[in-house]
Amino acid sequence: MFPDAFLPNLALFLLGQAAAWFYLRTGRFWIGALATAALWVLADWAIVARFVFAADGTDLLVPLGGMQVVAIAVVALLAVALWRRRWSKTAKARSVRFAEGVFAYLREDLPVARSVFRGLVACNPWDAAAWVALGNVERRLARPGKAAACYRRALGVDRAREYHNFVKQQLHRIAHEPAATAHSTAVSAPGSPPTPLRSRQA
Repeated sequence: MFPDAFLPNLALFLLGQAAAWFYLRTGRFWIGALATAALWVLADWAIVARFVFAADGTDLLVPLGGMQVVAIAVVALLAVALWRRRWSKTAKARSVRFAEGVFAYLREDLPVARSVFRGLVACNPWDAAAWVALGNVERRLARPGKAAACYRRALGVDRAREYHNFVKQQLHRIAHEPAATAHSTAVSAPGSPPTPLRSRQA
């Protein structure tokens, strides 16, 4: 802790806010919003405690230390996420793994396809195509709630709006179809939008 050092605290606050802003602008809204709110509340609390009430000791260390912890945590979280997104073993084999998921989906090995796409979005939560593919698998597994959640995550991180119309269509269908009905959709190859696929009759 450095309660009386203005510049280090300001630098930490700005780094934390930059990381939170990155989350906000890349579609991971809740992480960015919660981090931003926590940073501002704790920083304001510390400023009021220090300069309005002339607090020291615990009364100052609680909000200031909290701000430092939040800032360091959100920066570290982003650093790890970006490293995993680019340099992890899964990230380096992303195209191969995505293709494996597509093949598993097409041969109707849905548990394997689900596992593959879940691994991809765990490695890179900004992978809109993998979120769409996972949503497609969840629909085939008759899990409309989970499918809708995946599609909404895809919408959030799809900054290029490659999948926007398709995902909106799928969400509309989920909202208006009977709960027991599972329409299927085809997953896409990397970089191309998914296209609907008729369900194969048993």
